[in-house]
Amino acid sequence: MAPSARRFSLRPGLVWAHRILGLATAVFLLSAGLTGAVLAFYEEIDRTLNPAAYRAEAVGTPLSPEALAARLEAGHPEQAIWYMSLVQEPGHAAVAVATGKTDPTSGQPAALTRDWFNVDPVSGAILAERLWGECCFSRLNLVPFLYEFHHNLSLPGVYGILLMGIVAILWLIDGFVGLALTFPRGRPFLAKWRPAFGIKGGSAFRLTLDLHRAAGLWLFALLILVALSSVAMNLRQEVVEPIVGLFSKVTPTPLSGPPLERLRDRTLSYDVVLAAGLKEAQARGWNEPASEIFYSPHFGIFGVAFGDHEDPLDTRWLYFDGETGAFKDAFLPGAGTAGDIFLQLQFPIHSGRILGLPGRILIAVTGVAVAMLSITGVVVWWKKRAGRKARAAKQAAKPARERAAPAA
Repeated sequence: MAPSARRFSLRPGLVWAHRILGLATAVFLLSAGLTGAVLAFYEEIDRTLNPAAYRAEAVGTPLSPEALAARLEAGHPEQAIWYMSLVQEPGHAAVAVATGKTDPTSGQPAALTRDWFNVDPVSGAILAERLWGECCFSRLNLVPFLYEFHHNLSLPGVYGILLMGIVAILWLIDGFVGLALTFPRGRPFLAKWRPAFGIKGGSAFRLTLDLHRAAGLWLFALLILVALSSVAMNLRQEVVEPIVGLFSKVTPTPLSGPPLERLRDRTLSYDVVLAAGLKEAQARGWNEPASEIFYSPHFGIFGVAFGDHEDPLDTRWLYFDGETGAFKDAFLPGAGTAGDIFLQLQFPIHSGRILGLPGRILIAVTGVAVAMLSITGVVVWWKKRAGRKARAAKQAAKPARERAAPAA
């Protein structure tokens, strides 16, 4: 069989696959694109909506992490602070995040009505408190709600994460199917392919089709990167790490193995761990102050960060044993195997932070483009479907007219 014949025989299957994959993911990608465009600037938007939550007015030395955690946990026996940002600049609020302490009977964390706190690092006063991801459109809830909806559709447990991960896989496949459908059937390839990148216009349907195809082509590489990073962020251990491991070793970290069989509440002081972190950092020649600290009850591990917490490629982590405070491991951006670095790059790519402000603008534009491609794809399918139904009805009516003609 000639090559052209083989390509032609594949096209109906590709058209069918593009139609099914596009329709199956359209609503999800529409919501993910629009929320992703907003979340490229989530902190700036939240600061604008809630300026008082970020403005600390007390003057003096910031409380130690243990003192701040104790202040927030006081009067709330069911609440344990598991994460804090360590603020050094005057006037800036700190962020603290809580989880429920483990119920001795069920072994599960207690339910909380508030788990996210903006606090004055000097006085410990709570400037704002909210339940992260709580519905829906109040000033305090808007950005966290959009963040969770973007990631998991605000569905409980792991269901939303798995669903959006599957949608991302289908989107990734559909991207390559859509690209193949733009390939010309004749030669020369580039000369015949070039018109697919333009918008010729004409009828509303033709304009919609051209916009759908041309935007997908011009943004193809970026769309594939975002789709791939979406898979990595939702299905990292289930899908991405095993595949990456086929080509390059993925170095395990204290937080990448199986979690503890039973949650382990914190018993060691944050101050002790911070002192150990500063000592280890000094031995490594790191001179900047620590920027974040956390304790994971799921793994029994402390983490202390150094660097700019807004730049994941500049944040280095030191990990310590949750019971003894002994040093366990370090995470250094840009270090490790090719597989390690590939995985490290996924969140910076997805958020656009890999290129700073221009990258975040590009991701916001890409989010709008994803929404537009979803809408135009559905419109093209609907118009073609309506056209097929009209032609079928016309064809079905033709014999009836022919039978009626002699009688007339």
